[in-house]
This record gives sequence, C-alpha cells and structure tokens, in this order.
Amino acid sequence: MLKLIYRNLIAHRRRYLWIMLELCIAVFISWKLLDKVIVNEYNRLSPLGYDIDRLVTFQFRELPSDAMPSGYEERNIDSKMADVIRIIDMVRDDSRVEAATITGQYNFEKMGVWMNTIPKVTSDSAGEKNKVSINAFYINFWRGTDFFKTFGLKDASGTNLADFEEQAMTKSQIIVSKSIAEFLFPAESAIGHSLFEKNGEEHKDGREMIVGIVNDAVYRSPSGRSPIVYKPRNNKDVEREGGVETLSGVIRLKEGVDMSAFIRDMKPKIEQDYRFGEIYCESLAPYNDMRERMARDVNNDNFIAKSIALFFFVNILLCMIGTFYLQTRKRSEEAGVMRSFGASRGFIIREMLGEGFAMVTLAWLCGCALYRFYIHDSGLADISFMGYDITIVKQLMPLWYDNFLTHFAIVSLVIYVIMLIAVMAGIYFPARRISRISPIEALREE
Repeated sequence: MLKLIYRNLIAHRRRYLWIMLELCIAVFISWKLLDKVIVNEYNRLSPLGYDIDRLVTFQFRELPSDAMPSGYEERNIDSKMADVIRIIDMVRDDSRVEAATITGQYNFEKMGVWMNTIPKVTSDSAGEKNKVSINAFYINFWRGTDFFKTFGLKDASGTNLADFEEQAMTKSQIIVSKSIAEFLFPAESAIGHSLFEKNGEEHKDGREMIVGIVNDAVYRSPSGRSPIVYKPRNNKDVEREGGVETLSGVIRLKEGVDMSAFIRDMKPKIEQDYRFGEIYCESLAPYNDMRERMARDVNNDNFIAKSIALFFFVNILLCMIGTFYLQTRKRSEEAGVMRSFGASRGFIIREMLGEGFAMVTLAWLCGCALYRFYIHDSGLADISFMGYDITIVKQLMPLWYDNFLTHFAIVSLVIYVIMLIAVMAGIYFPARRISRISPIEALREE
C-alpha cells in the first residue's frame, strides 16, 4: 500500500502541491492564532494553590462622622478593629462556616500589588560573587484570625503537604511560599533564617525572620505562578493604609454547603445585624467573582483571540474538508478500476486516507519549520509577570511553556491533530461512498 500511496502522490503531484501549499499556510496561521490561546487557557485552568471554590467575601465599611448621631466621638483604630474582629467571630459561629479571616488590600485577586525584590548573593568556584534576585508578592494577614486555614494553604516545610498550623508570631516574623524558601536555602530548611540573610550585606537578626513555609499559590490568576511573602499586619498599618474600608472578610464554607443558599440567607444578616458603631458590612459574594473582575481585561483579550481562532478554523476546516471531498469524489473511476483488480472497499479507503495523512504530515512539517524560522527562539507565547523579570521564577516553578522545545512540540501537535481530523473527515466520507462503485460500471466508463 505504501508504494501505491507514493505512486499516486507522484502521479498527482501538480494538484497535490497546491493543496499542500494551502495546508502549509493554514499551519502557519494556526500557530499565530493558537499559541497564545493555548498558553492562556492552560494558565487560566491551572490550580491556584488555595481553595477558592469554597470562599465567600464581604467588604467592611465605615460611616462618615457626619452620618453618626449627635454627640458621637470619633474612635481610635484599636476600637474599630475590635469591632471588626467581633464581626468575624460572629460569622464563625454560623454552623455552615469552617473558618473566617480578615484580609487587606494586598491579597489574592485584590487590586493592590505590593512587590519587593529579594536578593541572593552566591560565590562561584573562583570566589567571585554573583547576585541574583527574585521578585515576590507580599500578602498581609492578621495574626490569630485563621488566615491560612481559611484559604486552605498547606504546610510545605516537610516532604508531605499538611494543614498549616499558624503559631504565635511577632510583627517582624514572616511566612514564605515554597519557591522562595528553595531559592534562598536550597540545601537546608529556611525556617529560622532571615529573608534578607543572603543579600551579601549586614542584616539585623530577626528582621523578617522566616517561621513557616506554605505551598505556592497564585496571587492573580492572569499572572500565574507567584512567589509570595506573608507578612503580619497590625492596627497601625490599617490606619496608615486607608482605614477599615480597605479590609475585607473572607469566609470558608464547610464541604457540601450550597454557596448560593448561604449567600442568599446570610446577606441580609451581615448587612443589617453585623453593625457596631460606624462599622458595617456589605457586598457578600463568591470570591470567584472578584477573581473574574480582576481577570476581565485578560479574559476579554482571550475571548477575542479565541473568537478569531474559532472563525478561522471553522472557515479553514470547511475549506479543507470541501477541497478533499471534491478531490476524492473525482476519483470514483480510479476506485472502480481498483475494485475490478480485486481491491477491497477497506483497502481503497485506507489508501486514500494514507495519501491525505502523508500530505498533512508534509505540510505540517513545512509549516512548523517556517514558523520556527519566523520566530527564532524568543517569539513563543508567555505570561506577563506585571513587567518584572521572571527568569528565576521560571527556574523555581517551571512550566511546560517555559521550555522552547516542549512548548513548540505541544502546540505543533495540537495543530497537527486539528489539521489531520479535518483532512481525514474530508476524505473518509466520499472515499467510503466511491469504494462501493461497481467494477463493471467503472470499467464501462473507463
């Protein structure tokens, strides 16, 4: 059969060269359209590292002083924060709630972004010092409020992940994600060391001392992997950063609890009953809603890219199916002659499918080679890290699209499968039909 396929390709080479040119162009355009879509979809569907599906959030608000009754005296931040903690305790008393905590403006899927560069100085074999840095997100949390339990973050200090038990901490102590711990102290435990101990300069003992390590999580879903430092905050920080209105409550529901029913039942209670002085709450909603708002611009870009890709593929696939359908139907006489020489229906179908397979494979190889020449080594799709260099991050948390060869191979295979399905569909149905032609009728027409 292979010899017959080869002879047919050579015999119809002029006709097939034009078809292969079309397929080659289709492969090149498919690369331009699909590469970023595949990477963005993979990034969007990747695990976040915390249990967002069971989280509900609400916003703390504060009435202005002129809206309070006459004789009202402005309270200090410590008194206001005591009411915030009291509201969180009331939320925890609900039988459907597993945990609840307070978050600030620097947290998962929030508008605020606090980033810092963590340097590391190493010495090579010649004694020369080399300095590398990692850009890390900072997340605020309030000690003793079950922050890590609420988000479902795990203890990553050992070989197996386990529930993270928050211990008593001072304001100068921190918790880091696994990637930062491995970056700074690859051969030993990071616990007990300072975050800036490896910066090659003098540092104060106890300044940002690491007391815990948790699993890596995603700060914002469009940015993907995120080295994170979890830093405790106090009441003075709240006052300095904008007051109680910068705070949110986050609720983790127990497994099996209907989130929609919980929100429907809890919303009027939170907005009406959970009030103390000028402090009140509003906007109870799934945490996923905040994630979708933060990713709206990226999602819109993805939607446009996917729409263009879908429009292109619908048209190009219909074109390919139609082209091969017409080409195959014209070969009814050839199929009849093959039948007269004893070829089975299955043999005829397999032979024609083999020709299509050979053409798609050759066109795919040419199209991918052309795109490889077009982009060189740095033109494949990637995820932006808010403009920061992520070379070290890629080394600590490698993904398949960081490696050029793996990235190129996976996207190429996706395109190959799509093209192959289209061509095989365009050949199979007419080939199946003409394989049933009577040998006598075919010989008479011949």
